[in-house]
Amino acid sequence: MPTTVWLVSHAANAALRSGTFPRAPVAGDDAEEALEARALAALAAWRERWHARLTGDECDGEALRAFTSPAAIARASAYAAGFAGATQSDALADTAFGEWQGKRLAQLAREAPEALAAWTRDPAFRPPGDGESFDDVRARVGAWLDALPDTGHDVIAFTHASVMRAAILHALAAPSSSFRSIEIAPLSVTALRRTQHGWVWLAAID
Repeated sequence: MPTTVWLVSHAANAALRSGTFPRAPVAGDDAEEALEARALAALAAWRERWHARLTGDECDGEALRAFTSPAAIARASAYAAGFAGATQSDALADTAFGEWQGKRLAQLAREAPEALAAWTRDPAFRPPGDGESFDDVRARVGAWLDALPDTGHDVIAFTHASVMRAAILHALAAPSSSFRSIEIAPLSVTALRRTQHGWVWLAAID
């Protein structure tokens, strides 16, 4: 059976709801503290809907390999979703936002409107202070996907919207400028399958 990669966007947190650029992960971040009550409820519902499906016979049971972004919210989401042993991978990390981390979109709209507008339009734009462009994210995510061993065992990865957009466009060999046309909701699922012609994007049926 060909390998299928199930990408899951992490649960919503305060930063996401307030439009705040996330900070880079710090060693020792407490993953459990990253989840609020509403996130825990959403993850409980996700687990009831998806866990048995992804770990059942269709996915070869325990052969399913689990990965997570280093971010506390992604690690906590993986744990609450039933994947406590997920392996952290830097390739699945959120975009590095440089000097923008910890700032709100509304603040940047006042302080640096031209730069913020460029970030929303140009996949090559890098936030100041060693930030990553969407093209940078796409390069590392594509490399991670292509390096996965073709064992036939499925993979699940808890990650971020930017990573999922990058993975979809990599699979479709679509231009990076299309990133603006892909919306990823918290706890949404995207599936990619490896074929002899490369990756294909599958519609994940709820």
